[in-house]
Amino acid sequence: MQVIEQEQELKQEALTVAQQAALVRIVDQPSYDVAAKLLLEQIIPFRTKWKNYWETLRIPAYAAYKGIMDKFNEGDKPAEAAERTVKAEIRRWDDQQARIQQELQRKAQEEAEAREREERLKAAVLAEQSGATAAEVDAIVESPVAVVAAPVEPTYQRAGGVSGRDNWKCRVTDVKALCKAIAAGKVPVNYIIPNESVLNARAKADRETLNIPGCVPYNERIIAGRSR
Repeated sequence: MQVIEQEQELKQEALTVAQQAALVRIVDQPSYDVAAKLLLEQIIPFRTKWKNYWETLRIPAYAAYKGIMDKFNEGDKPAEAAERTVKAEIRRWDDQQARIQQELQRKAQEEAEAREREERLKAAVLAEQSGATAAEVDAIVESPVAVVAAPVEPTYQRAGGVSGRDNWKCRVTDVKALCKAIAAGKVPVNYIIPNESVLNARAKADRETLNIPGCVPYNERIIAGRSR
C-alpha cells in the first residue's frame, strides 16, 4: 500500500512539474532565473527520484527476464542456426532445379519448333506437288512458328509445408552512378539516404567551416544542468 501511495505522489509531482514547464517563457533575467530554478530544483531532482523508484523494480525484473532469455536461447539459438542452414540448402536446391527445369523447357520448346518447321516443310512440298505457286509455298515455309511446348514435368516433388516466395532486393554497385541519376532527375531523391552520423561527425570537426555540397552546418546547443 505504501509503494502505491509513493507512486501516486510521484505521478502527481510529475504532473505539477509538467504544468509548470508548459508555462515557462523567458523574456528577461527574472524569468530566466525562474526557468533555471525549475530545471535545477524540481525537474532534474524529480527525474532522479522517479528513476530510483523504478530501479528497485527494474533491476530484479530485468535479471529475471535475462535469466529466462538465456535459458530460452540455449535451445533456440542452435535451432535458429539449424533452420537457417537447412533453408539455405533448400533454397540452393530449389534454384538449381529451377535452372534445370528452365533448360528442359527450353529444349522442349526447341524440339516443338523443330517439329513444327518439319511439318511445314512437308506441307510446302505437298503444296508444291499439288500445283501451288512459289509465293504460296514460301508463305507456308516462312510463316511465324506459333507452337508452344507443353510444360515439362517438375524435376522433384516439393514437400508439403515447404514453400518459397520471391523476395527481390536491390544491391547498389555504383553509388556515384546512382547519385548522377538523381542529379539528372532520372530517379527520386529518396533512393539514397544521407549518412547523418558521418555528416554530424564531420560537422563536429569542421564546425562553421563545414563545406559539403548540399549541406549546411548548424549548432544545436545542448543545455545541461546539475541539481543543487
